[in-house]
Amino acid sequence: MAGEEFCSKVKIYYQDTDCEGVVYYANYLTYFERARMEYLEYRGIDLPALKEKGVLFAVAKAEISYKSPARLADELSVYTRVDSIGASKIVFSYRVVRDKDNKLTVTGSTVLVCISVGFKPIPLPETLRQKL
Repeated sequence: MAGEEFCSKVKIYYQDTDCEGVVYYANYLTYFERARMEYLEYRGIDLPALKEKGVLFAVAKAEISYKSPARLADELSVYTRVDSIGASKIVFSYRVVRDKDNKLTVTGSTVLVCISVGFKPIPLPETLRQKL
């Protein structure tokens, strides 16, 4: 359901950090991607099956606001939810919280557009709308 938050977990490894041991800023987009995939799976949406039917998704916009650093060995909770659903787009929002002290580290959003194999926008399938 739109507005329902889903939580996924991320542990910070050395490869995620810069030379100071702080999460490299662009890695949050990867965390958003993983969390979004887990959210969709949780809602019963099979992306490979949609792809076989010629229904794909592309990120059209991404925004991130950095609040406080996450560091090597931190464990994070990534809270994902659907903010809105349009004719051919879905807006997701994210909150990333450091588990040990419940500190907000990042907020963000992504806009996904439903596209065909030829990268043309198409309407969201009704079955997908019902699951979101």
